[in-house]
Amino acid sequence: MKMYLDLPQFRHLQWIVNKPAPVHDLAWSNILPDWQGVIGGDNAPELISASDPEGDRGFREHLAGRYGVDSSMVVLTNGCSEANFLGCFSALGKGSKVLVEKPVYTPLLELPRSMGCEVGTIKRRPDSYRFDLKELDEKLETIDPDLFIFQNLNNPTGKALFGDDLKDIARVLGSHGTTVLVDEVYRDFAMSVNDGRLENAFPSMIELYDRAMISSSVTKVYGAGGLMAGWLVGPKRLMNRARRQKLYTVPMVNHTGNRTALEILRKRDRVMPGCLSDIREKLNLVSLWAKGRSDVHWSEPDGCAVGFLRYDHEIPSIDACERLYNDHGVRVIPGEFFHQEKGFRMSVSKPYDMVKGALTEIDMFFDSL
Repeated sequence: MKMYLDLPQFRHLQWIVNKPAPVHDLAWSNILPDWQGVIGGDNAPELISASDPEGDRGFREHLAGRYGVDSSMVVLTNGCSEANFLGCFSALGKGSKVLVEKPVYTPLLELPRSMGCEVGTIKRRPDSYRFDLKELDEKLETIDPDLFIFQNLNNPTGKALFGDDLKDIARVLGSHGTTVLVDEVYRDFAMSVNDGRLENAFPSMIELYDRAMISSSVTKVYGAGGLMAGWLVGPKRLMNRARRQKLYTVPMVNHTGNRTALEILRKRDRVMPGCLSDIREKLNLVSLWAKGRSDVHWSEPDGCAVGFLRYDHEIPSIDACERLYNDHGVRVIPGEFFHQEKGFRMSVSKPYDMVKGALTEIDMFFDSL
C-alpha cells in the first residue's frame, strides 16, 4: 500500500470562504488601508515579464536593511504561507523533531507533521500568553527539537512577546543550539507612532538570535494580500537551501507585487498611523464590552486586529460559532481550529459599527445559554 504525506482539511479557511458573508463578519484578520493616491500603478512591461526567481532587487535590499542583514539572507516568497513552508522544508526532514506553540495557526503545526516529523507542543497560557521559560528549557532538553516554531504576534490571541521576553527565549534556545522559525506576519500591528513616524515595539527575532528564521508579508497589517509579497529571512545556510527548494515548487515571485510592496513599506507613515489608531479604538470597544460580562475573558491584544475571547460555558467552540453564524449573523473563528477550546477568535478589522453590532448579537447569544 502506498503511503502519502497528507494534510488535514484547513478548517479555518474553509470556515471563512465556504459560507456567505454574514451581517457581522469578525473572521477576517487583515485590515484594508486606503492606499489610493499613495502607491502608483506602475505595471511596466519589464515588471510583468520579469523572470528572476530572486524577485525585485530593491525590495529584497529594503528588507535586508530593515532587519539589518545581508541581502543573501532574504528569500522573497509568494506570501507568508510559502515562507513558512520553505522555512520548514529547509530545516526539517522525515523523522525530524519539532516543538510548536499552542494556541497556534494550524498550518504551522500540520506542515511539519505532514513531512513525517515528530511534533511536540508547548502552551502559551492566558492571560499573558507568554512562555514559561523553565517549561521551554525542559521541553528543549527532553524533545531535543530540530526546530521550534512560534508566532509574534500570536494568532489567535494577538499577544506580543516584547524585547525582554525575546531575549530570554533566545538565551534558552542558544543553550540548546535550537533553530527557531518565528512567523512575524502580525508584528507591525504593534507599531507605535513617534513624531509621525512608525516604530516597532520590539525587535525581530532575526536581530536577536543567529539561528532564527522569520517569515512575514504585507498581507495582514498592510491589507495587500493580492500582491503575494512575502519573505523568509534567516541564516545563509538555510536560505540557500530554501532557494533551491523554491525552484522545485513555485520558482517565480510577483515582481509587480514586489515593487508595489516596496512602495507601501517606504510610504507606510502616510497611511498606517490612522489605521492603527482605528484598530486600537475598536479594541477598546471590545475590552469595555468584555469587562461588562462575568462569563467571558478577553486577553487584550497588543494592537493586533485579532484577539481571543474565552467563555465560561460548556458549549464546544464549533457549536458556539455555528449558532452565532446561523442565529445571530456573526462570524468568528472557533477556538478548536487553533487547538484552544471554549473560546473563539474575533477580529476588529471591519468598521466600528459592524464590530459594535456584532457585540450586541454576541451578548444575546451568551445570555441565551
